[in-house]
Amino acid sequence: MNGACLFLGILFLAAGIYFYSGKAVNHITAWKTMPEEEKRKIHIRPLCRNVVMMIATSGIIFLLSGAWYAFRKSGFLWCMVGWMVLSGADVYWIGKSGRYQSSGK
Repeated sequence: MNGACLFLGILFLAAGIYFYSGKAVNHITAWKTMPEEEKRKIHIRPLCRNVVMMIATSGIIFLLSGAWYAFRKSGFLWCMVGWMVLSGADVYWIGKSGRYQSSGK
């Protein structure tokens, strides 16, 4: 067992659950200082759920690495590289798609 990976896995899963609850966004300074008209332009609930999937996936990868030695030796690096590529693509998609934007009404 690798304690650091287990700790990070639990931490990321807990952060994912906190984001899923919808309460985490209220603690982000940029969100708190954003004008109300800008907030109305963002579908925050689906955006938080998207973020949850990325955070929770990294937590699962770290938990697997911490609990399973064979995964840490062979799969961890490639899973993290894949996660980073998918995260980058997700960020790009969030910016280009209109899924998380509303008309502001």
